[in-house]
Amino acid sequence: MKFIIDKRILFLVATLIFVSCKTSKTTKDNSSDKKEEKRELVRKDNTVYYTEQVKNDFRAVTENAQYKFLEAYKATDKQYSILFFTQGFNGDDVVVKNNDETIFKGSVLTNKKTGLAKNMRINNTEETSIYDKSTKKTIYIKGDKARKHKFIYVMKGNADEDKPYKITYSDKLRPEK
Repeated sequence: MKFIIDKRILFLVATLIFVSCKTSKTTKDNSSDKKEEKRELVRKDNTVYYTEQVKNDFRAVTENAQYKFLEAYKATDKQYSILFFTQGFNGDDVVVKNNDETIFKGSVLTNKKTGLAKNMRINNTEETSIYDKSTKKTIYIKGDKARKHKFIYVMKGNADEDKPYKITYSDKLRPEK
């Protein structure tokens, strides 16, 4: 009788050990998939706060001056464009990101004499997001549009409007006034 009870206890202990053991999880890097899902969830809820236009019919600097400007910003390669903040920025805090990498975070103030506020090089193969803390609005520069143009100008209008921002894509560099 004692032998049968010992077998039952041994069987019960073996069953509990087997059931309580879990297989070890192998870590598979799905972080890029999760980031893409997160971005899609964020983007679905966003409203478009800007209008877009392509414009090359304004006064521009010479080709030589334009090339020197691009060289100074190391933006002569096809994958780079120059992003300009122009009119309407009054010391607003702005965050500019290429994908998830922050390329600028700080205050942007329009110079009344030149009409320019800030400029920077961006990677035009990726989506660029611009978050304006004063209006709590984010605008997006899509890579497929940015790739076609070397210069991207962002102007801020009245914050009370439905679409206060205007994005102008161009192949010409505007001179300072």
